[in-house]
Amino acid sequence: MKVSIKWLEQYFDQQLDSNTIEHDLTKLGLEVEDKINLGDKISKIVAGRIEALSKHPDADKLQICSINIGTKEHLQIVTGAQNVYIGMKVPVALVGSKVVGGDIGLSKLRGIESYGMLCSGAELGIENSLLSEKEKEGILPLAEDIELGQDIKEALALDDVIIELGLTPNRADCYGIYNVAKEVSLGQSLKLKKLDLVKSIIKDNTKDIEIIRTDLCPRYISRIVKNVNIKPSPVWFANLIRNVGIRPINNLVDITNYVMFELGHPMHAFDLDKLEGNKIIVDTGNKGEKFITLDGVERELTEDMLLIKDANKNIALAGVMGGANSEVDDNTSSILLEAASFNSACIRKTSRKLGLRSEASSRFERGLSADNCLLAMERACYLIELLEAGKVEESYQESYPVKQEIPTITCTAKYINGILGMNISQEEIIGVFKSLNFKVEVLAEEIKVTPEAHRIDIQSKIDLVEEVVRVYGYDRIPSTLPQGATNTLAEEYTISLKESIKNQMVAEGLSEIITYSFIDNKDYESIGMEYQGDDRLKIINPLSEKQSYMREKLLPGILDIASRNYKRQRKNIRIFELGNVYTGRDQGLPEENLNLGILITENKIKEVHGLELNDFYTLKGILERLLAKISDSSIAYLPGTERKAFHPGRSGQIEVKGDIIGEIGELHPQILDKYDIKEKTYYLELNLDKLAIKPVTIYSQIAKFPFVERDMAFVVPQEKSYGEMIELIKEASDNKVIGTRIFDIYEGQQIEDGYKSVAFSITYQDKDKTLTDDEVTKLHEIILNTLAQKIGAKLR
Repeated sequence: MKVSIKWLEQYFDQQLDSNTIEHDLTKLGLEVEDKINLGDKISKIVAGRIEALSKHPDADKLQICSINIGTKEHLQIVTGAQNVYIGMKVPVALVGSKVVGGDIGLSKLRGIESYGMLCSGAELGIENSLLSEKEKEGILPLAEDIELGQDIKEALALDDVIIELGLTPNRADCYGIYNVAKEVSLGQSLKLKKLDLVKSIIKDNTKDIEIIRTDLCPRYISRIVKNVNIKPSPVWFANLIRNVGIRPINNLVDITNYVMFELGHPMHAFDLDKLEGNKIIVDTGNKGEKFITLDGVERELTEDMLLIKDANKNIALAGVMGGANSEVDDNTSSILLEAASFNSACIRKTSRKLGLRSEASSRFERGLSADNCLLAMERACYLIELLEAGKVEESYQESYPVKQEIPTITCTAKYINGILGMNISQEEIIGVFKSLNFKVEVLAEEIKVTPEAHRIDIQSKIDLVEEVVRVYGYDRIPSTLPQGATNTLAEEYTISLKESIKNQMVAEGLSEIITYSFIDNKDYESIGMEYQGDDRLKIINPLSEKQSYMREKLLPGILDIASRNYKRQRKNIRIFELGNVYTGRDQGLPEENLNLGILITENKIKEVHGLELNDFYTLKGILERLLAKISDSSIAYLPGTERKAFHPGRSGQIEVKGDIIGEIGELHPQILDKYDIKEKTYYLELNLDKLAIKPVTIYSQIAKFPFVERDMAFVVPQEKSYGEMIELIKEASDNKVIGTRIFDIYEGQQIEDGYKSVAFSITYQDKDKTLTDDEVTKLHEIILNTLAQKIGAKLR
């Protein structure tokens, strides 16, 4: 909302300081977003008149002007503008002046001296959108009543300061400059002038206005103006509305715009002779109906859009824009003025559906007081008479089926001080309400307050508290430390688990990535999955076709990131993602699981430095170190996987207590080719929700007694897994085995076909005593017997 200081000064008997106003409005809770000095980029520019014109002897497009600026001697100025003529009043930049774009000095154009420059609107800092087509053509024409030699800042009100307010939704009243002036009077204790109005009487027994949708239009006032005299507005009037961002058009249109900015209440003028049936009807439209608005655009209406109609046709979109079929033009002799109140939600919906936002709709959308309609009408009629724009009829027509309810709110000083933590006396609180022009009735400790009608934001006791503190002064609230008991909340374990996993991954030299949970179902094809997407995982309103499904695996996103890095010569890729995946193949609602995906490349550059390449065992080691930190579960590796994404014979499934919780292995070369990755790449994906996560880390006491190591080599069938052997060794040892390590695997001569030789180093320890050789030998024999019975092991 733009507020002109010159406009504000009309309501007071003294000049106002913009800095003081900025400070006071901010203290009162109205945010000042910007302050603009309109004329700070120009100086030494005056009004002049062209007394004579002649062609430049050496340039066809240049003219030599003789300019009268109110002094004895005329100035010679050379111009290239083609819209100048003898008798035209123009802005003249003198030698040594400043215009937007630079300084003006004495110049010589094709041998002819020029003592200044004639200015366009842009060179004075006036926005192009605020000028008429005629004013945009070249040199800015000035009104005839501007005095010669008058400073152009004074003539065009460019010595004004504009304050831009960032208004909150509840202060729609401050979209009227007069209501902002009320706030200024509070801050500086100034006496506010009353508005000049044309008082009127209501026409008795009128049936000229019919409001069918009273829920959308609680009040409608109309008034006829005859003998209309349409002409440009006076300079002072046009300057004011231009300074707040509205282009002057003619006196009637400018008056309705002026009232809208002054009181915050939009109005509209219809050409009375274009209306049919001597009747105004307020009702909603019909679906599919067409209507041409003032901007010349044909718009399709819906049944929930509110319209103003005469007896036979639509004539305006209520609160948004008038119709071309009732537009005021140069031939208009009589007008019908409208001041009405419309439902804010209805206007907002209409404006959005049509993509048509106007100054009027932006005000109605925020909600306006129905009580303001008559004030706006009487103010507009006063201005019509002041500017000699027509003859206002004595009476007005009104329909007011739903009266505005102005609440009377009861509060106490104790309540207000309790909310604010202050000690303001009852007399001071009453003084605040009276300064706001609220009606106040005091009954002992109770204070009954009735706000002004336009303050529709005052609805409850807490609103009165806000009014008291903003007027009394936010800066007077004492500084106190907050008091109250605090509770220590237990940390959400899922959060700490994620942090623990991420820390471990970073310690392993991996980098975290984050990918979208939304993917294209075709992404599964790139990883060898024949899957078209489950409808339960389809997003109703996807951002794009490529993000239309919730993901079931992390692999597509991780491979995409790995591919992007590899293409940019980042060969040593070690990345992980911790994220949710979704499964919807069973009946019922989809499941959401927390998965961990890890991808590493072989990193051939290590060969140059004589280092070991990354491989399957690198990835397996990362997994086992993580599980040792976060889980008590014992895992087993089962050979093979159903996923075509993995290399056959170089992958497996991860099992915990009979459940498959993940996959690990080398990715298939064909899959890697699709992503342009030329090195062996290893990947694992783990469902963390199926793991038995240990809630806390339990530390055991360091054993006081020595351990004993024994080696054992035996032959087992080739299909037996090492995980199964380790589990059997631990089960048979009665918790006396604290460590196992495979140090040799052999297949070949002296070993029967279909079998392999496995050598273990087993560490024994008893936490309560020192184990003897006999006890260790006995345990050794028990383990061998168990292996023989369960998996057919033979001592080698």
